[in-house]
Amino acid sequence: METAGAYGARKAGNVPFDPVAFFMHPRTILRLLSWVFSIVVFSCIVNEGYINIGSERLLCVFNKNSDACNFGMTIGVACFLGSICFLILDVYFPSMSNLNDRKRAVLFDLIFSGVASFLWFVGFCFLANQWQATSPDELPLAQGSDAARAIIAFCFFSVLSWAVLTLSALRRYLTGANTNIFTWQHLDPPPRNVRATPYPIPNGGTIVTTNPYQAPPFTETLDPQKLTQQRPMAPAF
Repeated sequence: METAGAYGARKAGNVPFDPVAFFMHPRTILRLLSWVFSIVVFSCIVNEGYINIGSERLLCVFNKNSDACNFGMTIGVACFLGSICFLILDVYFPSMSNLNDRKRAVLFDLIFSGVASFLWFVGFCFLANQWQATSPDELPLAQGSDAARAIIAFCFFSVLSWAVLTLSALRRYLTGANTNIFTWQHLDPPPRNVRATPYPIPNGGTIVTTNPYQAPPFTETLDPQKLTQQRPMAPAF
């Protein structure tokens, strides 16, 4: 996937999709890991993040602060959906022949990955602080303790995975477009009703071409009179 091309992708063209190479690519592995980490975070919050202590009201295990659980669940769901979208985008990215489309895709990846990495870091610090402030008396029989620790751990793992994805997107964006990615075969063919373009040459002659991508010739049409060479006369003694 990281062959020569624009914004870190191979040349555009009718290249068949190789699923083995795609799923073995480091960026794809990181996206899959980020996808799994987000599933673990929001599933743990949904299943064991709320407990019932002597009342019908469910309380968050993180110091009974519902904002902590809501924050972690929101980031988990958003990054879960974002990972799926970027996996689909990575599949179609090499087939994009427009450099502006590739630039927008990489820029969107850079912005989303950077924001996700920052939010996961904020969530890690917030949840760790709330868990530290949680009293053991508030969790009878250590209810939800394992889930809380798993949530904090996978928040930290998500920070690392999205940070690496951010650096990867930044490197692809700075690499920019490779001017050698496109040849004349990728350009649209000239229309049939194109007007002939004359190129002036010395001695008043012209060469007419209908190919708008053909450069003027460097050869010169010689005057037929110049082709007649006079034989040199022998010197007189």
